[in-house]
Amino acid sequence: MEGTKEKITSFYKNEVFQTIRKNNNLMLLSLGLFLLGSISGFYIFKVLLNNNPQVIDTFLKEFQDMFGPLKEMTSFELFYTIFFVNTRTSFLIMMLGVFIGFFPFMSLWGNGTVLGLLYGKFIAEGGTPLVFLMGILPHGIIEIPAILIAASQGFRLGKEIISPPLGKSRSESLRDNIRNGLKLFAIIVPMLIIAALIEVYISAYLFNANL
Repeated sequence: MEGTKEKITSFYKNEVFQTIRKNNNLMLLSLGLFLLGSISGFYIFKVLLNNNPQVIDTFLKEFQDMFGPLKEMTSFELFYTIFFVNTRTSFLIMMLGVFIGFFPFMSLWGNGTVLGLLYGKFIAEGGTPLVFLMGILPHGIIEIPAILIAASQGFRLGKEIISPPLGKSRSESLRDNIRNGLKLFAIIVPMLIIAALIEVYISAYLFNANL
């Protein structure tokens, strides 16, 4: 039993967290892209709201229609759906980074933009920043870092396909980065499980209670 515990501890310390530390700068880049996307989404909303509000209405209606079926789900079904979607997104962000990091870039910027648009709509309808944060922060402080971990490895994958580390071929670099990426799911998956539970059972309650 002790041997198994030591192996697990060693795996997380020497494999998982070491890879995360190696990707620190790329995680900061990922966070920056997400934040810039959020800011741009908010200002896009303000510009369109003033000049072409029907575009915003159409976009938000399509967005609501897309997530409409979620309202009919039980709490467990909603938890599973959120967890599955976020896990799939993390996997795609990471593995499709092989295309010179294009997919991680677009995913981070796009998700940030949607968040900014929703924030803009919420504020325009009389909501307060604090209430919006109550609906985002409890699960977001876990979910967003998990996505950033995946995105940072996606960027590394794309970066080292273009310019492999000294002494490695592109195929060796690809294999190593895919292997390291899969190891990261040992931390990403538990984080996304916890985030989905919080989103369904805590964030939604706090948000609705403060409307």
